Amino acid sequence: SSELHTRLRERKKINLILTALFPSILFGQATDVTHYEVHLQVSDSNNVIHVQELITVQFSGESNQLVLNLDDSDGETGMFVTSVKQDGQSVPYKHKAEQLMIRPSQASKGKQSTFEIFFKGVPKDGLVIGQNKFGDRTFFGDNWPNRAHLWFACVDHPSDKATVRFEVKAPSQYTCVAVGQLEKQESAEGYTTTTYFSQHPLPTKVMVIGLAKLVSEKLEIADGVPVENFVYPQDRQAGFHDMKVAVQPLEFFSNYISAYPFEKLYNVESTTRFGGMENAGCIFYDEGAVKGEGTMENLIAHEIAHQWFGNSASESDWPHIWLSEGFATYFTSLYLEHTYGKKRMQEQLKLDRARVLLFAQKVKTPVLDTISNDLMNLLNPNSYQKGSWILHMLRTKIGDDNFQRGIQTYYLKFAYKNASTADFITCMNEASGQDLTSFFDQWLKRSGHPIFKIEKVKKGKYEMLRILQMQEIPFEFQLEIDMDYPSGKERVFVEGNQRETIVPITIGQKVTTWEVDPDVKLLFELYSQE
Repeated sequence: SSELHTRLRERKKINLILTALFPSILFGQATDVTHYEVHLQVSDSNNVIHVQELITVQFSGESNQLVLNLDDSDGETGMFVTSVKQDGQSVPYKHKAEQLMIRPSQASKGKQSTFEIFFKGVPKDGLVIGQNKFGDRTFFGDNWPNRAHLWFACVDHPSDKATVRFEVKAPSQYTCVAVGQLEKQESAEGYTTTTYFSQHPLPTKVMVIGLAKLVSEKLEIADGVPVENFVYPQDRQAGFHDMKVAVQPLEFFSNYISAYPFEKLYNVESTTRFGGMENAGCIFYDEGAVKGEGTMENLIAHEIAHQWFGNSASESDWPHIWLSEGFATYFTSLYLEHTYGKKRMQEQLKLDRARVLLFAQKVKTPVLDTISNDLMNLLNPNSYQKGSWILHMLRTKIGDDNFQRGIQTYYLKFAYKNASTADFITCMNEASGQDLTSFFDQWLKRSGHPIFKIEKVKKGKYEMLRILQMQEIPFEFQLEIDMDYPSGKERVFVEGNQRETIVPITIGQKVTTWEVDPDVKLLFELYSQE
């Protein structure tokens, strides 16, 4: 009924807000999940999933309770737990409010235990079961930001990374894709069981499986990484055409940053919420992006960049999401610059700047947003385009060599780990030999950007340009302006941090026109009285 759907939507919204607060509930416990093993069975007779899950936990201190995130049942959807064991012995548990609270029989410091959980149910989200654009049934994991717990038990936060093995039993008509290395496939009585194992620790947001009727094409091995593209059979020609570009950004990022961090790279056409989702080594692209027109290159580059930033070096908490999304956005621009030249990158930066300025008219929050409870609200131009622009201005400020060295240092230090914005700043300070605190403070912790009103003024017999900052608090800035004189063009470099900055005009010359930021180096807005 519509009333039921409204109630479920409201509950889902409340649950997202509650789950955003999980760190305060879960991460005080003296435990660390080191491995998930998820045995999952699906069928075509209904949407019920049957799960046997083994979770390996390391105790760092005495604990009388282990708390995991797992959606509970409302009678129609959600998971119903039937058994919990610790090292083979049944233990007490409670399951409510999206938390599975387990009382361990043993939980001493240094002890490692395996908890076995049996449950079943219809996922209300997270594992999306439905139909693709051709009417074929599909199953795709869609975990971001914290929807993994809607279909398997976990600590659903990027700071608790673990290895994972998925063993998926499904009707044999489906191809199974997942994170990690394909270990084995076995078929019997119309079902195929497929096993994938990720030896590298991952955040739950990128731990997924996918099931659909798919055809695949293997591309060349790039820097030792096998690349394979999967599309719906009906999209064979269009999908393979659009996805064949994947090798190029993979090779560029491997050379610019470091070796590719995972076992393989799958690019998969899918039915999920987002245009693309960067699942580790198993990227899902929305079916609507597949057009056969070669228009997926930016999207593919963005999701591949995430393999380093977000998947391997993961943000320590949600306010630091720009370390994932801003990085993937800027590294897409770096790829465009490398492949097509500086003008192509500048075109992209102008588009990104326009999105930042439009967003800033409506929302007055900084990039480091510690206020928002609804994590979906963090998927905004602050995290993506403004984060990208901050990296671009940083590169301009410290130089290409220092920037690349800092990026490499940061990545190698936090590969397969978690990092905060402070960690990144420390790496960049070291690489550049500069104290960049004020730069990052104004761009990350303050909302807004410089809004310039630039006008020609006369002081005595001399002409000058006056730059007025129209926003409430002045920014420190570096700006280039091309002056057009009757005798030719001259570029001036302007630095300022006050409400008013005066730019002298060459004596004896008259400025006809001027161009602000000709090489697209600064995030700013030109003041308009309209």
